Amino acid sequence: MSKIKERIKEQISVSKNADGVYQLRWINVRTSPHDLSIDEFKFCTELLLSVLKKEDCTSLQLILEGKFENADYAELIDQSKNDSFIKKLDIIDGLILELSEIEKPTVVLFDKRCTGLAAAFLLLFDRRIAIGPKAKLGFPEGSLGMLTGNGSFTKLISILKPEYCYDLLTSGKLIKPEEAEKVGLINGRISSWDQVQNWLAENSEVNQQDKFKWKIDNAVLQEGTDILNSKSLKPSLMTEVLLGLLNASAGLNFKELLEREHLAYYGILTAKETTARVRTFHYAIQEAIDSTEDLEEEDSISKVGVIGAGMMGSGIAYEVAKAGIDVVLKDVDLQSAEKGRAYSEKVCNKLIELAKMKEEDKPKIMERILATEELEDLDGCEIIVEAVFEDKRLKSDVIKESKGYLQLSGIYASNTTSLPIGKLAKNFDDPSRFIGLHFFSPVDRMALVEVICGKETSDITLEKALHFVGKLKKIPIVVNDGNAFFTSRIFFYYLLEGITMLLEGIPMERIEIGAKNAGFAVGPLAVLDEISLPLMVHVYEQLPEMSYSQKRVYNYLQRMIKKGRTGRKSSRGFYDYPDDKPKKYYKDRELTKLDTQISDKDIQDRLLGVMALDSYRCLEEGVLNYPEDGDVGSVLGIGFPAQTGGVFSYIDNIGLDEFIKNCESFSQYGDEWEIPESLKKLRDEGFTFYDGFISHWP
Repeated sequence: MSKIKERIKEQISVSKNADGVYQLRWINVRTSPHDLSIDEFKFCTELLLSVLKKEDCTSLQLILEGKFENADYAELIDQSKNDSFIKKLDIIDGLILELSEIEKPTVVLFDKRCTGLAAAFLLLFDRRIAIGPKAKLGFPEGSLGMLTGNGSFTKLISILKPEYCYDLLTSGKLIKPEEAEKVGLINGRISSWDQVQNWLAENSEVNQQDKFKWKIDNAVLQEGTDILNSKSLKPSLMTEVLLGLLNASAGLNFKELLEREHLAYYGILTAKETTARVRTFHYAIQEAIDSTEDLEEEDSISKVGVIGAGMMGSGIAYEVAKAGIDVVLKDVDLQSAEKGRAYSEKVCNKLIELAKMKEEDKPKIMERILATEELEDLDGCEIIVEAVFEDKRLKSDVIKESKGYLQLSGIYASNTTSLPIGKLAKNFDDPSRFIGLHFFSPVDRMALVEVICGKETSDITLEKALHFVGKLKKIPIVVNDGNAFFTSRIFFYYLLEGITMLLEGIPMERIEIGAKNAGFAVGPLAVLDEISLPLMVHVYEQLPEMSYSQKRVYNYLQRMIKKGRTGRKSSRGFYDYPDDKPKKYYKDRELTKLDTQISDKDIQDRLLGVMALDSYRCLEEGVLNYPEDGDVGSVLGIGFPAQTGGVFSYIDNIGLDEFIKNCESFSQYGDEWEIPESLKKLRDEGFTFYDGFISHWP
């Protein structure tokens, strides 16, 4: 702690004017943010108190210059395991309470983003003044399922409407100064540093109106909590805890609510779910991003070809052009290619409308996209991405006719959801330069790219592919070849289990509601309607062989298609889609209802467990190299519930013993529940996929 004191004292200067106004100035001269640890937060709060307690102090000003954010999450979570951490939180609570009782006004002026604990520190002041447009506030740890704690909730709930408070603490978004002032998060704005001294001079007089009075408006609180309680919020520990805090806020005084927040903060910080989410969404994703930055600058990409101007190809072309790279979008005729190019214009217009893109950026993007029907226009491409319909014969023909236009040092990629890369690579002259790039739809909104290596794919090809993915600001996971690879493979099991339960006689609405209660954004049967039943049948027909469970589902899908129930586009699938009315569950008279009802928990466990079990098979078979790739791929690519941290984190969270017991109890429902002997052996050894933030997998 003494080192922390010495370091901060070196950074903070203290002065006093004749009126007893103390001014502290804390400058972070680095371009990188200053990581504010829990110990520094404690010391800085003590420092504020020590100044305010001086007899000659009438008020306090803090000028914060530079970026400040939360300390390392892993370090914080690790600290929380020590008994001394709880004592530290007790001390901080006492300091915050003491600060709130001192009748001397305080103000903080800041010029750059302050997030996490730094934002919580700013909330300790009576007023917050933003200097310039970069003075943003936010709680990014909220998107990781972490509560910032240390008085942040207790102060915010008396400043903001409950629904805005909830959104701010869970979304992770940064709030710009103009919005922050509008909602009351800050109390004023100064356009630049040139005006700071004038502002300080004009606001040097101290009066009791400058002192913030903590109070909750119970009517506003009730209205806000009613709004939040009526929403279908995604299930998570963070959601449960925050709603609990909001509902409990009425009638509590500052000290009581601070104590409630303290317990909630510690409970979330020490929960398995939090470690899992931070491990996946913070560290594993950052490691994936770092893997795209290895290539030297001279290996930069200047021309890319995309074959197939459908939804996927058009989206890929847009992302390439947005990254500042010229792209040739080729289809069988010019009209189809131009239609694909128009998709980029549509995306640009939407982003401009939402103020997420500047008007002048649109023509730059559109100029980079050449729509064509001529193969010759692909000549000289450093990368060609084939993105035609998911059919082996069609993809093979496209690869053969276009491969000659690739640069000799270039790489050829297939955007495929399930077709083996090794088989497609046979149509290319040099399999070492062939790779799979599985983008997700819609490409402009989905961050993940599944990079699939065939047996002959070279390391340099993988490196170039990762570099390309990085240029597009996407997040890669690297997997190895196999039928449906990883994400599609386990996603097909999600869909399979949904139909399997339907065939068992479980009502459709229970399956769909069960999926949402488990944390999935969309139920398996609604997903099938969106992708279309014929397309799912086509996927099954591309497999080298089908299991008994897959054949049963395949046959049922065929019967549905014969009835004209092909999915949303036909207005009839597992749901009915009447014009201008909400969709309705379809009641299939062929299906009989169960005599005994399965529990809601079993429905959820089956949907989660079937994907997690096959993920382990992917790891065992070498389709996956690391559990982290499985976790990132499952949550970012196919919507595995975020609160679990991903498929392997899900297994760890409930424990291998419990997981295998679940799988064994579900074995009666189909061969998808067959448990590998190696997994049982790991259970007997007391194995976990992770120890905190470290993977145990070889």
